[in-house]
Amino acid sequence: MGHKLKLFLTLSLCLLALCAIVSGQSGRKKKADKQPPIQGVNQPEARVEPAPQVVPDKPKEKEPERTIMVASAMPDLNLPIFYADIARDGCLKELRSTLKSVNLREGSNQTRSDAIKVAKDTGAYVVFMELEPDQLGGAMSNVDLRYTIFEPKTAKVAGTGSGYPSQPSGGLPLPPIGASREQVYLDWMGRDVARQVMKRLNLVPMI
Repeated sequence: MGHKLKLFLTLSLCLLALCAIVSGQSGRKKKADKQPPIQGVNQPEARVEPAPQVVPDKPKEKEPERTIMVASAMPDLNLPIFYADIARDGCLKELRSTLKSVNLREGSNQTRSDAIKVAKDTGAYVVFMELEPDQLGGAMSNVDLRYTIFEPKTAKVAGTGSGYPSQPSGGLPLPPIGASREQVYLDWMGRDVARQVMKRLNLVPMI
């Protein structure tokens, strides 16, 4: 009886060992038989590396528009007050018809101190014009139109000069109805100041 019991125990241990070996091999086989991800199907859990994120291009920033203020002082007491208006208006018309992407402003009856303050406070180029009688009598209009350009923020002088009554290309009737020859010259002088300002500030004419 003891011999049969030992034989039964031995066979039982052998069966248990075989079951353990078969179970281990089955587990390894399942791990190795992992199927590859199906093509065309989004499977985030199957990715090894994260998908690269697409960063949209930043829109190009537009260059800020330049601001130019055309201002004029009260003319000399010997000159009509509206003379300054004619010269200032001619300067603005020439700038508007020639430039693009420029913010134009207008100021009248200002002093030099006013023009400097505007340049410092607003960040604008200020074209300050002054009218005086031509003491030497050499000007066709008998008026001397001088201008000063003040830089924005610093109010440093970016240029000075005088406007001359140069006839614009294409010609204009002289004098137009309701205006004297001298008034036409004042308009041309203001336009000449505008052309000088554009050249000094390297402003690109509109094509």
